[in-house]
Amino acid sequence: MPQSISRRPLHDRGRLKVVIVITLVLASAVGAGAVAGFWSASAGGTSAVVLGVLAVLPILAVLLYRGTIEPYYRRLEDANLELRLNQEELNDIRDDLFIKFLGISDVNHAVNSPHLIEKRLHDVAEITARVMGADACLVYLYYKKKDDLVLAATWGGHEESVGAVRVALGQGIAGWAARKIEPVMLRDFRSDARFSEIPGLSVADYLSLYSLPLYVYSSGTLMGVIELYYEKGKHFTDEDITFFTTLSGIISTTIQNDRLQEELAKMNTELEQWVAEKTEELRASEERYRTLVENACESILVLTESGDIVFANEQAARLTGYAKYDLLQKRIFDLFSDPAEVRALLDDARQGQRVLRQGELKMSGGAAVPVDVSAVGLTLMGKRFVQSVIRDMSSRAQLESLLQKKDLEIASLKGQQEH
Repeated sequence: MPQSISRRPLHDRGRLKVVIVITLVLASAVGAGAVAGFWSASAGGTSAVVLGVLAVLPILAVLLYRGTIEPYYRRLEDANLELRLNQEELNDIRDDLFIKFLGISDVNHAVNSPHLIEKRLHDVAEITARVMGADACLVYLYYKKKDDLVLAATWGGHEESVGAVRVALGQGIAGWAARKIEPVMLRDFRSDARFSEIPGLSVADYLSLYSLPLYVYSSGTLMGVIELYYEKGKHFTDEDITFFTTLSGIISTTIQNDRLQEELAKMNTELEQWVAEKTEELRASEERYRTLVENACESILVLTESGDIVFANEQAARLTGYAKYDLLQKRIFDLFSDPAEVRALLDDARQGQRVLRQGELKMSGGAAVPVDVSAVGLTLMGKRFVQSVIRDMSSRAQLESLLQKKDLEIASLKGQQEH
């Protein structure tokens, strides 16, 4: 808005109105003079006074116009001029805001497009420079591992420097903005004490600079720096600052999301590889365990802590006379003559003890076989089980019976010899 309005001459329509008013006043004065002359001819001595008054009327009319009507018209013209100037300024602001709004929409679309991050950042740099009227735009990304900025995208030149220029935090204006997390707006940046030449990046053709850190305030994470360069002196308006700040927020959040997705994808790949390795190890371990168990001479059962049979080897099927499928439908208590003894064995195994008991195993045909039963607790895939080994003791019992019978025969022979 202008500070003062210079007064201009009245325009044509205003001048025409003034002429009309003066003409009407003079015409009325002449008419009044004619009437007064006619009246004076008949009235006598008072005619001179009346004529004098009528002669003064045009002068009074002009003075009235100059004192009231003309200043009013001039103030009205000044107000109209000021209104037009304000309207033009508002139109300019509206157009600028509309352009910046479209720029934010374009940047949001570009930065979230399915292209690679390098192409997206180049598009962002181009749109930002166009909307902000800059001659060049540089986008740096921050890498925490080396604690520096890497030039990731440019517009307006310097394409050969992309990926090759690295700026340490605190080095130059970009490094200063990144370290301090503060924007830098300079009309002549080369005269600023923070300016320093960056190897591989020449900015000698530019005068003004706007450097803004790409920072995610919600997580306190630095993503990089974006810079605008101008060949001529540039004054940054409030609209410029608002637009550029909004833009940096969109870019910062998108870069953070991209990096989180990259880290998540890397973690998923590593997890899948780890799961595949562990699965192969488990498969190999299970295969070795199954081979050993299936070929064992003893009968082996794997039970839940409540006594359900979940695994039985071939020897267990031969010993009990049941098919393996039928064994998996039973509980360990169904296979022994004394379920209470088996329950005590499971209780001891659940408490971490290695238990050995003797009992009688009921076979499918109803016959009972003397057996030794051992049990121990184990964990498979995060669940607790009990492994039981059953050893057929019928051959040993037969040998013991045969030995006992032989001992009796020997004792009988000794008695006969003594007599």
